[in-house]
Amino acid sequence: MGLFKRRPSTPVGRLMAAAGLPIAGGAIPVRDVVMDVVRRRSGRVTATLAVVEELLVEEGDASRIALDFLEDLQNAASHGTEGLFTTEELLPLRGPRTVEGWETVDRFWAAVVAWCDESGVELESSESLRVVEHPELRSIMWPSCRSLADGRRVGLREAVLYEKAVGAPMTSFRRHPTA
Repeated sequence: MGLFKRRPSTPVGRLMAAAGLPIAGGAIPVRDVVMDVVRRRSGRVTATLAVVEELLVEEGDASRIALDFLEDLQNAASHGTEGLFTTEELLPLRGPRTVEGWETVDRFWAAVVAWCDESGVELESSESLRVVEHPELRSIMWPSCRSLADGRRVGLREAVLYEKAVGAPMTSFRRHPTA
């Protein structure tokens, strides 16, 4: 029966399928896929990261969507919220291309934080993110902000300020030829 089962054709559909989410209703935002996968009880983070590994070498929007997924995953995991994977738990689950994409995202956010510190842009406390209880609000806020080790948070506001000030958006992922 499963011989003719097609793999979802879109990158988001493939992520959704790996996450065990229904794909018949169409694509959902990447951040919603992330919020399902980042939960420890989901049991789908390894399968989803395997799809990210594949997407990072594909043409079109696939690699951008994979980077969006990694960015949202890192951000959600950075909050250290009970029931979610931590960054340290996710690190060993990455493949070689995913490591490179992960580091690309990390370098961008580190540059944003450094610029904020140098430019006097005050970063808010990350504590306010941890107390958000409404699931839909969490699925918007947690993937779009990153908690820092010093208790501050950096988010889209600061990323936009950084990009406008220095004219440097997140660098694109370098594609490697497949062997």
